[in-house]
Amino acid sequence: MRIIYCFLGLFACNSVSDTSDDVSPGDREVALGTAPDILAAAALGTVTNVRSLASCPAGAPAGAACRQVTVTNCPGITGEPLDAVVALLPQTGTLRGTVVHFSGSGGTGFQIGGTTQYQAAGFRNVYIAWQAAWEQTQSAGIKTAACRPATIIQWVFSTPGLHGGSRAVGFCGEGFSGGSGQLGYALAHYGMGSILDYVNELSGPPFARIDLGCDGDATANATVCGATDTLRLPGSLTAWENIQPPLTCGSTGVPATELARWRSDSIAVGGVYDYPQTQVQFFACTFQATAVTAQGKIYFDLISQAVGGAPGRAQYHCYSQADGCQGEGLGTGNSDATQALLANCVPRHL
Repeated sequence: MRIIYCFLGLFACNSVSDTSDDVSPGDREVALGTAPDILAAAALGTVTNVRSLASCPAGAPAGAACRQVTVTNCPGITGEPLDAVVALLPQTGTLRGTVVHFSGSGGTGFQIGGTTQYQAAGFRNVYIAWQAAWEQTQSAGIKTAACRPATIIQWVFSTPGLHGGSRAVGFCGEGFSGGSGQLGYALAHYGMGSILDYVNELSGPPFARIDLGCDGDATANATVCGATDTLRLPGSLTAWENIQPPLTCGSTGVPATELARWRSDSIAVGGVYDYPQTQVQFFACTFQATAVTAQGKIYFDLISQAVGGAPGRAQYHCYSQADGCQGEGLGTGNSDATQALLANCVPRHL
């Protein structure tokens, strides 16, 4: 197995089989962007209309109890409520903490990776499945829509019968691809570093720099752990970011005002990247990678830059074809991520 670990303060990765620089000099601007601005966390919405469901939807883990909720009153989209199904799977034995799971793409499925191990180890699992793509709004960008997952994270943390506001056990998050984007926005722009103790970013987040991913005139690739991986985001960003015709995600000759909007809507621009009481670990595949790998590395590098090399605050784990990874599939990285959460989902906000 070939795993490259990037620790805070080291922009080069050390590997048992590869000592290449993690980001080539020509990609330095792509990787680091600009220094983060320290801003107040954006306002959250509210969770309303909580009702129990007689049975969980298809895809929910066996044994879970489900309720449906409405997230509403998010600034900028106050008239656009969105429902989600919240599936709760209690722990086995003594409670060690809560893990909130977010799935990829529009987040309409259940991210159930690690369920058996987490439950057996004493972790309560909470799975969020949106009734429609959480990124989609009538006219706003993805950063505005990210109020929705941030609001539900705060609600899970505070609600009795879920996490209940406890600081005696860990409160942690795990997201895959677009789901890691939900957690990235929550940390960088919505203040969730104040409650999350540990986060697994699996294959992502893909929205670190929307401008670099959607501008057809921008650098198409970045070097990550010695591999050349695409920065180009998929066409789904056209609708999610409300890019208006004739422009699309991938257009050339994009007006400067629109590029500025895409940039401003990104995770890795204008947010907070120093989370003193939250550990964040990234797991990414470099073989036939989608944009989640290079985009996620941009976000990781900003965290590293923000904390000035403090050890143990974040790690970036790279996997290659030799590890069975491909595209967004992590191969052996899946079990590594599960073990990392089991070891590190501990109370840090004491």
